[in-house]
Amino acid sequence: MFDTFYCLHGSYLIEVDRLLRPGGYLIISGPPVQWKKQEKEWGELQAMARSLCYNLVTVDGNTAIWKKPSQAACLPNQNQFGLDLCSTDDDPDEAWYFKLKKCISKVSLSEEIAVGSIDKWPNRLSKPSARASFMDDGVNLFEADTQKWFKRVSYYKRSLGVKLGTALIRNVMDMNAFFGGLAAAVASDPVWVMNVVPAKKPLTLGVIYDRGLIGVYHDWCEPFSTYPRTYDLIHADGINSLISDPKSGRSRCDLFDVMLEMDRILRPEGTAVIRDSPDVINKAVQVARSIRWTTQVHDSEPESSSAEKILVATKTFWKLPLTSG
Repeated sequence: MFDTFYCLHGSYLIEVDRLLRPGGYLIISGPPVQWKKQEKEWGELQAMARSLCYNLVTVDGNTAIWKKPSQAACLPNQNQFGLDLCSTDDDPDEAWYFKLKKCISKVSLSEEIAVGSIDKWPNRLSKPSARASFMDDGVNLFEADTQKWFKRVSYYKRSLGVKLGTALIRNVMDMNAFFGGLAAAVASDPVWVMNVVPAKKPLTLGVIYDRGLIGVYHDWCEPFSTYPRTYDLIHADGINSLISDPKSGRSRCDLFDVMLEMDRILRPEGTAVIRDSPDVINKAVQVARSIRWTTQVHDSEPESSSAEKILVATKTFWKLPLTSG
């Protein structure tokens, strides 16, 4: 994999550094770590790691472990590879439609998000992280979102027949995760949640990871990289916003295409829960029936005082009829 590293003059490892939390560990197993006929590459890799101020913890056979520093103590050493800090205009959370840059993000060196600075599990799940406080009114938004999703999940289980918390639901996807409130609300259930933050939305994935949850950025006008028929439950809050341009409000792709992608990802007899305005839900019902999902439309939870409707749909087993001749 480190052929890419050399071609981009270290950009691969710089991208790893952008992703890795201060105080975190990088483990590389295989070439070029102490690999025959790759001594030069192994030396370059070690030099690049040193230039990023990484501490080589151990080398065992063909496996090497480095620790990223918890603070920006040796930035001048990065000049060996011509590295510099990224511009203040660069947002390290922007990860779609951007080329790799040969610079180090200041945020990736921030002690406030270091391994030793965030609360231990499970306290970190419910406490706003430093990254939330970086946002305008982020702490209040975080706390309100957490409370909202505990109420909504309770309503799903109690009144909508969504089988969260049972052995039938294990793999869950939240298509519009924001701070990961839904995943936090089901943390005590036997489920695994993939939190998806739309690339055109507020870039909150860092807060989700600070909570001890997992997730990715994605543009829902493109296919999602996963094996088909993978998820037991897919949740889409505000599905129309996933395909709308935030500036013009116009749709960038069609609702039918997004729901067809959901159908590809969803396991047969799996459940899709879609929240949106009545008009959008009516369109979603038409699409759902055209791809042979069973549908039920419900009012939103009373305490939300919302004009939203909730579609609960189930993917069915079906096959195309055989043709004669």
